[in-house]
Amino acid sequence: MKEIKYQQKYVRKLVDETIDLLRLSGHRKTLIFKAPTGSGKTVMASQLLADLTEELQSRGDSPYNQVAFIWIAPNKLHQQSYFKMKNYFTETRLLRPVMYDELDQSEGIIKAGEILFVNWESINKEKNVMVRDSEQNASLYEITRRTQEEQGLPIVVVIDEEHLFWSKSADKSAKVLQKINPKVEIRISATPKTRSDHQVTIDRQEVVSEEMIKKQVVLNPDITQDYHDENELNIHLIQCALQKRNLLAEAYKNERQRVGDGTLGTNINPLLLIQLPNDTSESMTSEDAAIADQVKTYLREVKGITTENKKLAVWLSGEKANLEGLEEPDNMTEVLLFKQAIALGWDCPRAAVLLIFRKLQSNQFTIQTVGRILRMPEQKFYKNDLLNVGYVYTDISRDQIQIVAEDMDYLNKDALQAVRREHLHNVALQSYYSIYKSSDRNRLGPDFKKELIDCFSRNWLVQWRQLMFSFSLEDENGAEEEPAENMAAQNQRQVREKEHIKFDVTRLGVEVPENIVFQNEVGIIDVEKNKREFARSAGEVRRIYIDYCRSLLGGFEKAHSTDVLAGYLLQAMEELFELFETDAMKVILYHANKPKFTDIIQKALASYEREAAGAPAEGQGSSLRAIHVGSAC
Repeated sequence: MKEIKYQQKYVRKLVDETIDLLRLSGHRKTLIFKAPTGSGKTVMASQLLADLTEELQSRGDSPYNQVAFIWIAPNKLHQQSYFKMKNYFTETRLLRPVMYDELDQSEGIIKAGEILFVNWESINKEKNVMVRDSEQNASLYEITRRTQEEQGLPIVVVIDEEHLFWSKSADKSAKVLQKINPKVEIRISATPKTRSDHQVTIDRQEVVSEEMIKKQVVLNPDITQDYHDENELNIHLIQCALQKRNLLAEAYKNERQRVGDGTLGTNINPLLLIQLPNDTSESMTSEDAAIADQVKTYLREVKGITTENKKLAVWLSGEKANLEGLEEPDNMTEVLLFKQAIALGWDCPRAAVLLIFRKLQSNQFTIQTVGRILRMPEQKFYKNDLLNVGYVYTDISRDQIQIVAEDMDYLNKDALQAVRREHLHNVALQSYYSIYKSSDRNRLGPDFKKELIDCFSRNWLVQWRQLMFSFSLEDENGAEEEPAENMAAQNQRQVREKEHIKFDVTRLGVEVPENIVFQNEVGIIDVEKNKREFARSAGEVRRIYIDYCRSLLGGFEKAHSTDVLAGYLLQAMEELFELFETDAMKVILYHANKPKFTDIIQKALASYEREAAGAPAEGQGSSLRAIHVGSAC
């Protein structure tokens, strides 16, 4: 371990606390180790296990002079730690890192000084191979029982990224640990959720003082748009993030030239990370695909950054490119496009700028994701302070932003596979047809349009004609009627005066935070007073409009009914007010208009439900529903 003061100080505390817990009677004594991302938790944990082993052998006041270890981590993070520790203990051979298949199965125990590395997903279900006894191998639970009861060797379990074992997995993790029944549990995380009287905490400022991580994070620095530059927000953020990356690249070159001992110093090529929305899932949504295409197109056409010239790397569930050697300080890749997988256990100190696209309703960052850009690549600060800060760009439009810990819901589910049971027989069911009114089956049907327009007419007293584009109409006496387009203008004037609806909405703005400085710690950041407004593009307006319609549907089936409501609402705006597509959406979504449109839509939906409950005669406003059940696979 390098001579880093806080690491030595806290490893000493961890060893003392662990020995104190080993002295206590009973099992499952808990020690929490809380340390910021980038502080070197794995290095300190390695040194803890080594020092603890030596200390127990040399001290006479401990009830045990040796222990065995189990290291549990989520996803494939256990492999990363396994290889790190294998290298760490190559010379001293004080401890022996092993995987399950490397254990001596003839004895069926974990030996003193062995560290068994275990993947959480391989032990959290009763059907998993590692927790079932077989003719060839003993289960993990049988191995831990023999180790402690028959060999008298206490087990210390290290739980890496402890916060990930909560949320929906809290009950499972409790059952697993209860069956292992270790003497001591050491739970490690930047954001631990377990509470214990025994806790060792490293303050973030101590890590900054040792120049291991960056001083602070700046959110959306200098995003002011030039008067003549009317890029939509997404493109403008990509542009700003790239400019910052290039500025840092130049600053690193200048730092190399300052080296005075005849060497050039380390060649560091800073990396821009671009994260797609909806980062709780590996799968790509249509929104993810649209933004990914937008990013790739801009990088290729405007900046000449592509996967072919290796300046762009991609880390998505269905696409991976240029990932080998990405962590090397002088790797030529400048931009990495990713979704969820990178947030866990990935270490790339040259990562310097982060652009996070968020779903419209989200106002959260996770500490682990932001932490990817906080490591100092040479574990030292530079003369140019620009290099000692992390930079985050985002399209979040909220008055407050939450910095949160990740939980198990963020984990990759790729390891889980479904297989068909043997000896299953196909089942064939009779097909049948039944007639239901649209709303009876919890879906909006064609009959909803009239209900919606009737609701506008009743509440706002507007006129409605389905034929809107006749230049002149004559009544039965031959007199020319008022043209239809004047009726729309009259409707607008009446609703403007009576309901105070604003129709001349030319720009739908979005306010995003600018130049917000924060520390990467759990909490809430107030950004209300530091915002910059941008105009939303037509694509963004449509995305918000669809989300708005979906949010109003309540108990209605949303997959089908969202499109029905969105379509009929635009038709109503066209036929009542002669407002079309994007213009109509802007009027509906304008902040002062939105509550009044919401009221009308909700009344129409409620009336539609009531009418459905009245069960009208067959054929009146009904639609045919075909239910077909084929052969089960």
